[in-house]
Amino acid sequence: MSMNTDVHTNIDKAAAFTATKLETLRNEISTLLSASPFNEAMTIITTGSYGRAEATEESDLDWFIIFDRDQPVEVISDEIQGINEVITRHIDKVTGDTGTFGKDAIVRFSEMQNNIGGNDDSNESLTRRLLFLLEGTWLYGEERFADYRRQLLEKYIKPDAPGEQMPRFLLNDIIRYYRTIATDFEFKTSERKKPWGLRNIKLRFSRKLIYFSGIIVAAELKELGWQQKIEKGLALFEQFPLERIRALGADLAATPVILATYESFMARLAQPEVRQALEGVVKEQRLENPEYKELRKTSHEFSKALHKWLKEKYGEEHPIHHALVF
Repeated sequence: MSMNTDVHTNIDKAAAFTATKLETLRNEISTLLSASPFNEAMTIITTGSYGRAEATEESDLDWFIIFDRDQPVEVISDEIQGINEVITRHIDKVTGDTGTFGKDAIVRFSEMQNNIGGNDDSNESLTRRLLFLLEGTWLYGEERFADYRRQLLEKYIKPDAPGEQMPRFLLNDIIRYYRTIATDFEFKTSERKKPWGLRNIKLRFSRKLIYFSGIIVAAELKELGWQQKIEKGLALFEQFPLERIRALGADLAATPVILATYESFMARLAQPEVRQALEGVVKEQRLENPEYKELRKTSHEFSKALHKWLKEKYGEEHPIHHALVF
């Protein structure tokens, strides 16, 4: 497949669209909550395409609320209703029905940073926590969002951790999350009969991008002192995933290929007829659908480019390669 590795029309268009929508939502939600007695206890997070600066008119908005008061969430029911009205007024597509995101997704911050890997660490908790780090941004409460992210990163990276090592706790949870969503995909499509085609393509591109953009943060934190690890980690997580890859790999041959293949993915999904065709694809007949076949082929190029990028950026002696296997 021939691709122009220098033109990223759909990536740039989506970034501009995302920025405009986020500004509108932030302004209206801020106005809405300005008189609320609980406004200093509420932080609204968005992840997904809006967290990655990849949103289009076809995108839904994954969001949840961190409410840090020792009071039942019912006390902010009016605020939640108002927030939901703002979002549905500007976002046409309804948030998914899993309960992980949307107006019913309200958590305490302690729930996000405690029990990591424990019996109470549900798939919902894992998903919110990792997406908050890897691709999250704020809709309300910018300063609290930044403080929560710092606290969460400090939970993963301890002051007494050896400076020469990568943050293995963080890396292992990123790996666990990626493997969980891959397994969850099989469950949802096989057991719950969720649509297969579009989910599969997103797993091949955007979900893989999230994972990759996280493991390179862990790789970058090798040979740094504790405070340096925290500050650099926060700076990297502040960047959108594609921006992170582009910045760290500015001189790598694999970077233009990553951007070109991802541009191709976004260009196809920007076409409503393509999304509709993919939504109708079932696993047993996937190779009979030309749209799926083309994107599947491009996804192999995308994966190869990511692998090449990792080898180009970090020589064979770098521990990231060993850590991803063992």
